[in-house]
Amino acid sequence: MRQLPLPISWAFSKDARDFVVSDCNRYAFEWLEKWPLKIQSNFVCLIGEKGAGKTHLAHIWADRLGAEFLKPENAFSQWYDLANAESNQKYFVLDDADMLGDDILLFYIFNTIREKNAYLLMTSKQYPNKWELKFEDIKSRLATVDSIRIQKPNEKAMVSIIEKMLRQRGLIATHEIVEYLANRIERTYESICYWVNKIDSNQFDKKHKLNIQDIRTTLGKS
Repeated sequence: MRQLPLPISWAFSKDARDFVVSDCNRYAFEWLEKWPLKIQSNFVCLIGEKGAGKTHLAHIWADRLGAEFLKPENAFSQWYDLANAESNQKYFVLDDADMLGDDILLFYIFNTIREKNAYLLMTSKQYPNKWELKFEDIKSRLATVDSIRIQKPNEKAMVSIIEKMLRQRGLIATHEIVEYLANRIERTYESICYWVNKIDSNQFDKKHKLNIQDIRTTLGKS
């Protein structure tokens, strides 16, 4: 699939009210609402394609429990400080865990989580058994991790997500207009983000309802 660079920057929301729950992500959303208070597991990996809302959902979980949020680019320094601090922190998120690229650090994180009886939520575009790892000990540990997946968006989810994203940007569109757009773009979360941002970048009058011609112009069709 061709890459779809976003035409404008749009502030990433961490607010639970901005997360669109649909048939495609409801299982993951409800699972994380119950974990770890009602589900006994120290490690969970949230799987989904780019733009599926993994990071957003991880932030919702982290905010609810006061978890520490780690990113691959600074995970080593963050984890070193946390692991050596006199802290009772038991909740952690490792976002884009498949991009960490450090088997030893991941092994160290796993062992520390087990020792502290803490909880680690990882996000990834692929299941852990698909990660490029060389260290057999970390491979065996990852094999025991519970994985939950955000499914690809179906037509109903596409429409719901587009409608909410347009509203967030102050753009007005009927259900029929949204369906028209949803049926003419790739059925991926990345594509939804790209085209909603593209519509927003056209600077349509916020008081003007989007029409078929607005969408056709955005899609590059006469």
